[in-house]
Amino acid sequence: MSLLFNLVAVQPIHSAKFHGGGSYGEVIFWAMVNRSAKFSCVYDSGKYLAPDIIEACKNNSIPLYDIATKTPQQIIDENGIDAFYTPLYSLEKKWQINVGRFVFTWHGVRALEMQYSGLGIKFAKKLAQKAEALVRYRECWKKYFYKPKYQDLAKRIANGSVETITVSEHSRASIKSFFPELLDKEIPVFYSPMIEHEAKGSLPSGVSACKYFLLTSGARWEKNNLRAVIAFDELVSMFKEQGKAFDFKLVITGATNPKVYLNSIRNKESFVLLNYVETEELEMLHKNAYAFVFPSLNEGFGYPPMQSMRYGVPVAASGSTSIPEVCSNAALYFDPYSVSEIKNRMIQLLDKEIYKLYAARSIERYAAVSNRQREDLDKAVDFILGIK
Repeated sequence: MSLLFNLVAVQPIHSAKFHGGGSYGEVIFWAMVNRSAKFSCVYDSGKYLAPDIIEACKNNSIPLYDIATKTPQQIIDENGIDAFYTPLYSLEKKWQINVGRFVFTWHGVRALEMQYSGLGIKFAKKLAQKAEALVRYRECWKKYFYKPKYQDLAKRIANGSVETITVSEHSRASIKSFFPELLDKEIPVFYSPMIEHEAKGSLPSGVSACKYFLLTSGARWEKNNLRAVIAFDELVSMFKEQGKAFDFKLVITGATNPKVYLNSIRNKESFVLLNYVETEELEMLHKNAYAFVFPSLNEGFGYPPMQSMRYGVPVAASGSTSIPEVCSNAALYFDPYSVSEIKNRMIQLLDKEIYKLYAARSIERYAAVSNRQREDLDKAVDFILGIK
C-alpha cells in the first residue's frame, strides 16, 4: 500500500498557528515515523510547517509534495498512491479526491453544533477572516453549505468508500446524532494523543509562579476566553471594593487581537496578554500556573486541561461537549455562557482545601488519560496503515 499523509492538516488554519487538530496530526506523523512506516506527505509551501517535520521527511526519505504546485488528486494519480490519510477533514473541493482507501480522523461536528456569534467578526483581524466569520455557524450556512457536504461524507462512510476514526465518545455520539445513517456503523474511538514537551523559558515580566490563572488560544472566539477574562476582571474589582489584597494575575496566550480583551476590562494591570508562544514556553506556563481555566464552547477532545493536570495544576472548565468526558471528576465545571459561574469557580479555587483536592485529582486523571492515549495511539496507527 502506498499511503499519502496530509500534512496540510497540521499547518495553520483560520487565525490559529497552532490548533488541536494540528497537534493531533503531528503526533500521528511522528508515531508513523518512529515505526519506520512507508508513506509520503503532502503540504502547502505557503504556510508554516514545523522545521523538525521537514527535517524528518528528509532524513527518512519521505517524499514531500507541495499542493501549491499540484492538486492532491494530481499527486495521487502521478505517484501511484492508493491510500490517503488526513488528520482533519476538509470540505474544500480539492480534497474531494478519488483513491483506493480514504481514511480520516473526524474530531467532531463543530460546524453544525456551534451557534452563531458576532464575536467571530470582532476577533477576526483580516478582511477575509471577517467575511468568513459573518456567515460561519449561521443556520442558513449550516443548512446549505456544511450539512450537504457532511451528508455526502456520511453517505460515503455508510457505504464503505471512506473510513473514519474519532477521538472521544462525545464526538462519536455527536456524529451519529447528526447523521443517523451512521447509527449502526462502527466508528472506532481512539483518544487523541499528546506529546509530552519539556517546559522551558521564563515567566513574563511581572508574573510569578503559582500567582496567575492561565488561559490559552486567545485568538479564537470559540474558546470563549472573553467571558473568562471578564469574570476575572470582576473578581479583581470585587477584592478592591472590599479593600482586600489580590495579587493574582491572568495570563492569556494567543491574544493576537488584544483590543478585544482590553476594551472589556477595567483592571488592565491584572492581565498579561501574550501573542503565540513556543511549545516549550507554553508548557512552562502550564506548569507554573496557579490554576488553568478552560471555558471552550466546543471541543472534540481538548488537550489544554491535560497539559495543566500533568503538573497537578487544578482546572476549572466548561461543562460542554467532550470536556467532562476527558477531565472526569478532576475539574470544576461551569456553564460556559455564564460569567458569574466562571467567577464562582475561580473563587472556589482560592479555597485551600478545594484547591488541594483538585490538584490531587488532576494528577490521577492525567495518568489515566495518558495511559489510554498511549494505547490508543498504537491502535490508531494500525488502523491508518491497514494493519488488522
